[in-house]
Parts: sequence; structure tokens; C-alpha cells
Amino acid sequence: MHLNQFRKHVFILSLLLLLLPGVLAACSTPGDGQGGDQLASSRVLPAEQDESQKRAQASSPVQVSTRNNGPWGIALDEARGFVWVAEPGCDPKPPCPSAFPTKITKFAMADASYIQDFPEPDGKYSSPFFLAVNPSDGHVFFTQPDSDAIGMLSPDDNRFQQWKTTTGSTPYDLLIDKNGNIWFTEWTASSIGFLNPKTGKIVETPTPTASANLYGITLDAKGNVWFAENRKGVAQIGMFTPTTDGNITIKEFLIDGTLRSQPHLLAAAPNGHIWITEGFLGNLTEFDPATDTPTHYKVASACRRPPDNCTHISGISIDKDGNIWFSDSLNATVGYFVPSKQIAKIQPLTDSNAHPHDGLAVQSNGTVWFTEQFGSLLPGELQGPALVMWPKGTLK
Repeated sequence: MHLNQFRKHVFILSLLLLLLPGVLAACSTPGDGQGGDQLASSRVLPAEQDESQKRAQASSPVQVSTRNNGPWGIALDEARGFVWVAEPGCDPKPPCPSAFPTKITKFAMADASYIQDFPEPDGKYSSPFFLAVNPSDGHVFFTQPDSDAIGMLSPDDNRFQQWKTTTGSTPYDLLIDKNGNIWFTEWTASSIGFLNPKTGKIVETPTPTASANLYGITLDAKGNVWFAENRKGVAQIGMFTPTTDGNITIKEFLIDGTLRSQPHLLAAAPNGHIWITEGFLGNLTEFDPATDTPTHYKVASACRRPPDNCTHISGISIDKDGNIWFSDSLNATVGYFVPSKQIAKIQPLTDSNAHPHDGLAVQSNGTVWFTEQFGSLLPGELQGPALVMWPKGTLK
């Protein structure tokens, strides 16, 4: 064999060896398992490289359109620099009137600029409501109340997966624990759900109080899970210690002896206290687990749309300074409460019908994100549903 031919053959062989792993990966498919497809190992493609490493964050408030799909829950992926928004496409009561696929949208954490829509693939999926991002791989988990399912989006390959819950259960809010398991509330079934995405195992545990209509859910610093029981006349929150097999013991706590409270969403403060939005009462409630004591704070501002019911304290998040951020959907305000001073700083949105509801989150650097479900229809303003970014210090 001539030397040139030998070199040519060596080059071709080397090229094939370089391409072989990619070919094998492309030809492989994740196996089927209980409750849906199992997770493939995550990989990072160029489009998914950290946005946070590319641009500094904007220093002025930003408002961007979500293109008329009624944005709801928000999830922040600070490790990669993305903001995820669920867009159910309806005004839920609490699920949508009917099931239909919509989308999840990705925005840049740097300046709220639109990056990409991820449309749900087919009719077995429907309106995503709340989101949670797995920090280890960037997978986005979401609830689908109208499909009785938990979904997952793998952004790097635009792959959706779904795990069905009990028919008629209406999964609502969710979180991811330290083991990567999913815990979620079920509105209609009044149960706490557990999903192990690696095995597809689902466990659903009813609350001691029947028909409690579970809503928000959160983790405290000790790893305990807290949730809200939203049904009128119940006025309770619940707590359990998560397990790796989904089997739990639930404890409930009364937070209002008058039974007027309807706990909505929750957040855990660094001192272990649980903060709760109380919807139509216009309150934030602080619950001390050490003493089982609730303290109520009126934070609703002057009514902007009389004679309507002018308050529904909805979204909640806590910044690193201990301020309790909240949204008032019916009065179209966003603000924060300072527990040490027992004062609230509140900013009315321009359009009193903007409806900032459950989508509210605060970054570790103090930047506040929230969704306007209806947005503004005033002349000269960004029209319709929106995602809003307030850098720290926007609201003094």
C-alpha cells in the first residue's frame, strides 16, 4: 500500500471513531416505564448554554409580552439564566373550562427578552399552571390540572414527558425536593401527590380534612413541606416530612378561628416561619411552627375598582433581606411587607385590570419577576398579558 493511501485510510478511520458516539446517541431512545417515558441523561447543547454567563442583568424595569396566553406560574433557573413561564391560555376556576394544549415559554434572565416557545406536543397535554426547575439538569416540571397529569420538558432536545395522576385529581402547585422527587397538591382530590421521575412511581395521600382543595406548596429550610388548604370554611395549612418512597404523615394547622381565611400560596422564611397569602381577606399571615401561632397582617391597599371586591392577595415570595413580596390580583398591585417594621410598600400597576396573580418570584440578587395575566389595555402601553422584571430597588 502506498504511503498516501495508508494516510488516507487512517484519516477516514479516525473520523469514523469521532462520529460514532454521536451516531449511537442519536439512535438510542429512552425506555418506557411506569407512568411515562423515563428520563434520559441530560446533555447541554449550544442553545442551552448559560445565558447568565453572556450578559449582565438589566438595571431598569422591563415588561415583555407573553403573546396573549394568560401567563400563570413562574420558575427561575438562576444557574442557567432563564425564566420559565407557564401559559395555560384561560382564566381558571381553578382548572380551565376544557382541556387543550398550550405552551411553556423561556425568557432571558438578563433582560426578560423572549427566547423560545415550547408548545405542548398533542391533545393528551393541557394548560400548564405551575412550574419547577430541577437545578441539576434544567428539566422543567409542570402541573396540568385539566389532564390530571404532571409533565416534564427537557429543553435541550425539546422533549416532553407526562405522568398521569388519578382521574379527577386536578394537580395544581408543585416543588422538587433534594432527591429530585416531585411533590404536588391536588385540588379536587384534596391529596398530596408524589412522583419519582426516575421510576414513574406516583403516590397520592389524602389530607385528614376531606374536600380541603389543596393549592400552594413550599419547602422550609429544614426540608419539611407545607401546603395550603383553600376551601372556604377550612382555614388550614398542612405539613409533612418528605420521604423517598412517597409515604407520608400529614399534620394540619388551623390559622383562622373565624374560618374566613382561604390560604392560597405559601413561602418559608429563613427563620422557619411560614408566610401565607389569604386571598379575599387582603391579608398576609405569618405562622410560627414552634408555637402553632398565626399572626395576620392587612396589606390590601385602597380599592381601585369600587364597588367590586377589590383585593385578592395571591402570589408570594421572600427576598434574602426577609421582605415578603406579594401580588394583589384584583387590585392590580405588587409590593412587599417588612416584618420587623410591620409596614408594606406597594406599587399600583398602571392598568387596574392587569391582574398580577400567582406568578411571582424573587431572584437571589433581589430582582423581582411577576406575570400580568391580563396586562394593560391602556393607550400607549404594552398591550395584553405580560412578564415583568423589577431589578432590586425598583420599589423603594
